[in-house]
Amino acid sequence: MKKQTKIRLIFTLTVTGIWMMATTCFAHHLWVQQVEDGAYAVCRGTIGQRLDPYTPSCVTRIWAKSPDGTKISITRTNEKERAVFTADHPPAMVSVTSEWGDRVNTTRGKKLMDKKTAQAQGFTVVSAFASTQFSKTIFAPSRINTQALGLRFELLPLTDPATLAPGTPVSVKLLFDGQPLAGMSVLTNMDQESRTDENGVTQIIFEKTGIHLLYATHQIPATKDSGLDFLKFMTFLTFEVK
Repeated sequence: MKKQTKIRLIFTLTVTGIWMMATTCFAHHLWVQQVEDGAYAVCRGTIGQRLDPYTPSCVTRIWAKSPDGTKISITRTNEKERAVFTADHPPAMVSVTSEWGDRVNTTRGKKLMDKKTAQAQGFTVVSAFASTQFSKTIFAPSRINTQALGLRFELLPLTDPATLAPGTPVSVKLLFDGQPLAGMSVLTNMDQESRTDENGVTQIIFEKTGIHLLYATHQIPATKDSGLDFLKFMTFLTFEVK
């Protein structure tokens, strides 16, 4: 291999490694938390550590269910840097879909802009993608907690996480377009990681009480006329172990 070819290969691998690590380390979590009686906020950031501002119109769907599985009416408000809502009754689960739009990975990290804008600002674009996230936050025991909601990318508990005691394993199935995904990583906010089996199922034990979050990432190729390299999806499941 010629010296110049080796240098180009090393540079390419280094740049690719940098943006992949940046994407992993700085991925935002998505969850819902109660902020006062009857009022809830859609949160973005690192659960248990920080809350980040975001454009509330990117939250395209908020869906709440009561413990008996019926839909709860909510009243939504878009504040300056977050979406909030009130609910007629305490929900057992709240599901959120957020479409964050176009993103690029560059030689200087991930940028929250489309490819054309990034190039106009002098960035070297490694890849361009669109980001969509799905979230389920469980607040109370319910039969709905173990039922698929039909989200495009979904973590489905096989046992109700709201009934877990510390040290009890929780089994989850990872679904994309309703089909199980095998060999995929499922991570927690405490840096635990497990992989799904041939049925898309994995099991994780939570030793401590408190709020826990599971999440997974999946990518598929974008259509050729989209101007994107891939579509990136993340799914989150948040619950409390008491």
